[in-house]
Amino acid sequence: MQQDEFDVIRSGVKAASPIGRSLVNEALHRLQWNESPEDFPADLKEEVLQRLAVLPWSRYPVGGRPWLLIDALAAHFKLAPEQVVVSEGSADLIKAIMAATLRPGDVVVMPAPTFLLYRQNARLHEAALVKIPLTAENGYALPVTELAAAAQESQARLVVLCAPNNPTGTVYAESDLRRLAQATPGLLVIDEAYAEFCDQDLTGLLELGNVILLRTFSKFYAMAGVRVGYALTSPALAAELQKVITVFPLSTFSEVAALVALKHRDRFLAIRDRVVDERERLAAALAALPGVRIFPSGANFVLVQLSRPKAELLHHLHHQHRLLISDMAAYPELVNCVRISVGAPVQNDRVIQGFSETLQATALAPSTI
Repeated sequence: MQQDEFDVIRSGVKAASPIGRSLVNEALHRLQWNESPEDFPADLKEEVLQRLAVLPWSRYPVGGRPWLLIDALAAHFKLAPEQVVVSEGSADLIKAIMAATLRPGDVVVMPAPTFLLYRQNARLHEAALVKIPLTAENGYALPVTELAAAAQESQARLVVLCAPNNPTGTVYAESDLRRLAQATPGLLVIDEAYAEFCDQDLTGLLELGNVILLRTFSKFYAMAGVRVGYALTSPALAAELQKVITVFPLSTFSEVAALVALKHRDRFLAIRDRVVDERERLAAALAALPGVRIFPSGANFVLVQLSRPKAELLHHLHHQHRLLISDMAAYPELVNCVRISVGAPVQNDRVIQGFSETLQATALAPSTI
């Protein structure tokens, strides 16, 4: 049977770009995915393994949900367990939220640029996107009035954003987010993947009833490879999200690792402090170079704008310093921008050296952007 005779794939899925296989050269310094520069501590890995050794691997998690982790997160945030939804990474929760809410033609409002997965998942569900541009001129500040007006005019089902924003690193004031939630006719989804790097707590917004906060263990807890994310919301919304989350959303290993991480949160606060110190050092060093503009960041990365095309810089960093950073070409709003994950001190030194060599060699003029 020919494929066109058996066409059952939805148009939103068919329109999406295919997923190709990419091989990662581990000899390269990977500073493009905002991973933790320090690994999950070795002694805590040992504690995870010791706990796993006495658990039955042949059994499914009791009750179909990671209840121990749900209870621990509820206690940490001083919320009811009924307000917590856990799954395998916040990316899975983004899919679940859209699966639970969107019909073809429904409107999703978002600032642009923001995390690509929102745009991609909305299109998979054949939703209409309304993008409100952020501008470098005002430091990518949140356009609350414009977002609220767009949501009201279109009767948007969802308004989605990141706080701090990815990929700009911009921190949004809680008061602005509260105003936006109050003006939104549907749900406001706030992705807080980097919240720990700016000490922001938005759980007070949950009292409004139409807010979903997304968090992850990938960044602050150095667990990107373990895949644990969670949503905080009202009990009513959480109950609906639980219906579209897969049964057994976490492995026993993932739940135990997350519980150990929460138990030793102080260890990760120390790592966070080192990352923030390195972020500020990296930003200051790059800002001193000709033709470079650095945007303030409350995350574990910095956004850099160059006054001339970036191709030579990316090539030099890759081939001379074995560094991979993020080319922001997927974001048309970020002209001549790159995003750099904060690495270990020696990696950040490589970045500074590579930028300095390239920019001075090409005699870039001071930035006029």
